[in-house]
Amino acid sequence: MAHHDEVNYSKLNPPTWTNYFSVAFLLTVRLPFAILQTVFSPFVYHANGYNDKPLKRRIGDALMRTASIYLPSPITQHIVRSGLDQYRQWAAKYQPELGATVEMLPMDFDGGRGEQAHLFWIGPKRTEKVILYFPGGGYMIQVTEMMLKFWRYAQAEWSRQGLEVGIVVLSYSVGLDPDAAFPIQLFQATQALRHLLSIGCKPSDIQIVGDSAGGNLVTQLLSHMVHPFPIPSFVPPLNLPPRTRLRGACMISPWVSLSDPDQWGSTIRTKEYDIMVYQQLRQTGDRYINAISNINIPHELSQLIPYAEPVLAPDNWYLDVQNTVVDRVLVTAGKEERLFDQIEVFFKQKIEPYHPGAIFLAQDGGIHDDIIMDFEIAEAPLRNELTPVVLDWMAQGFRM
Repeated sequence: MAHHDEVNYSKLNPPTWTNYFSVAFLLTVRLPFAILQTVFSPFVYHANGYNDKPLKRRIGDALMRTASIYLPSPITQHIVRSGLDQYRQWAAKYQPELGATVEMLPMDFDGGRGEQAHLFWIGPKRTEKVILYFPGGGYMIQVTEMMLKFWRYAQAEWSRQGLEVGIVVLSYSVGLDPDAAFPIQLFQATQALRHLLSIGCKPSDIQIVGDSAGGNLVTQLLSHMVHPFPIPSFVPPLNLPPRTRLRGACMISPWVSLSDPDQWGSTIRTKEYDIMVYQQLRQTGDRYINAISNINIPHELSQLIPYAEPVLAPDNWYLDVQNTVVDRVLVTAGKEERLFDQIEVFFKQKIEPYHPGAIFLAQDGGIHDDIIMDFEIAEAPLRNELTPVVLDWMAQGFRM
């Protein structure tokens, strides 16, 4: 069994001279062209409100989209580095008085894989009114600075309203290494929630939130809590105290269809403004799902699919979520993101019929992870109408 304090970067392929040439071409040709295209696009194309976003936001999206397409994977991984590196750097800049508050979760995964997961606290560590956040990144990268900036902004906004909220980020296993394959992330998410309960957090004081792949991980955790994972030695059952439920579950642009996203509609191919890239979605999704076939279990592998790919779960899979697991559910999606169709199908078929109080927010002009993307190039929302709605929903949960 592997025990590591951080992602093992010795396993990454070192950049080659070809990679460096690709970076030079990206910086001198592709990125300038992307900027010019973005500046003139409102005069040529219309995208249901996306072009109404501030120019600097649209340029930031274009740069990220272009880099996602053309930046070689080894370079990307060396630039982004680990979530622990990102958090320490962010903490030194944004909360120097507190510094980095890092907790390591126990690593006793019988699958024999994975690094040791971490919890990163934004602001002071708390046991009342706590958000447990699962960051996105396609199960390829860990938490990044823009995500941490978003949550620090949210925390400050709530504080101004007289609501003090603790925010803790789960840094879980990612990457191409077999050590980062399913279901290690579910095990780590379960460990994170179990840890919060062990330090005195009441379920009614906890909301779980995830974006993109982190939203997928939220669905995995909810699935596990109503249908314990078929291999308890891999992911032990997690039972809340009797007659208690989590206060809320929020999924921001959740990645719910990994293996065949084309089957749900046309947005996966047609939403060109999105930061998500179609081929990368297919490749990373297939890789994550295909790893399930490597699990040696005395069960049908099809039993594991609903945990990793929730849109393919039986329609009544989440029937008991409202009664036994969580009080409130919120799902968001941008109408200009590639995942929109699959998210809408997931909500309308799997969540809404069995959780009548659940809310689906479809943002006009929004792209993938829209409320977080503002923080790639800013310190506050950029005329983003969805941000205050989502933050108010979370605040209402803690005021119940």
